[in-house]
Amino acid sequence: MELESDSGTLSLGQKFSLIFTSPSRVFTELERNHSWLAALLVISLVSLAATLPLLSKIKAYGIIKMQQMPDNPALSSPEALDMAANAAIIGGIAGALLTPLLFALIVALLLKLFNALAGDKVPYRKLFSVSVYAYLPLLLSSLIGLALGLTTPAENFGSISISLYLLFPPDTYTFPALLAAQINPFILWSLYLAALGGAILMKSEVKKVGSYIFLLWLIYALASSYFGAASISNLYG
Repeated sequence: MELESDSGTLSLGQKFSLIFTSPSRVFTELERNHSWLAALLVISLVSLAATLPLLSKIKAYGIIKMQQMPDNPALSSPEALDMAANAAIIGGIAGALLTPLLFALIVALLLKLFNALAGDKVPYRKLFSVSVYAYLPLLLSSLIGLALGLTTPAENFGSISISLYLLFPPDTYTFPALLAAQINPFILWSLYLAALGGAILMKSEVKKVGSYIFLLWLIYALASSYFGAASISNLYG
């Protein structure tokens, strides 16, 4: 990584560190130089690296949970259970690689919608670059999850959480529990960074952009928790 040049341009490493200590400086830099590909690649690879050591435990926990499900002919044989668990592993790998991209795409789209409603025309690619760097607190949470996962037996994997879900017994899937699982300080941190970066690029107030982003997040958290609890209740009767 290069050191900061005379022009004030920040290197990738400097952006990664400053996003935690001086995010406004990073977003101001992105207004001038909105490159994001290298950052997204690094974030995705680190996310994958934080998942790979846990794959065997993910598979074992998946088998345990499927064995606890009501009788399902499709999972009646060890081979079927193994195939389903392998599918969960593939999903975990895909999720680790694609979640940073999907987060950036969706958050940038929401920022662009706010921008359009305000009558301004900040390019989507600039808002996308903001959203890529805003994901870094969530990447930090993945690394914390790795540390917790490595020290947790597979049968207790469901108890791993850095959200308010810690207030509930493991494997609790009621509406309040699922809503608590959405209240993760690292998610809120990333959303704040997205609102801050969006406000800087749009020359808007952080309060306005933040209220918009957090209202949409609250609607999503309530809806996903409600329908998640309802579907699990129907599954287990």
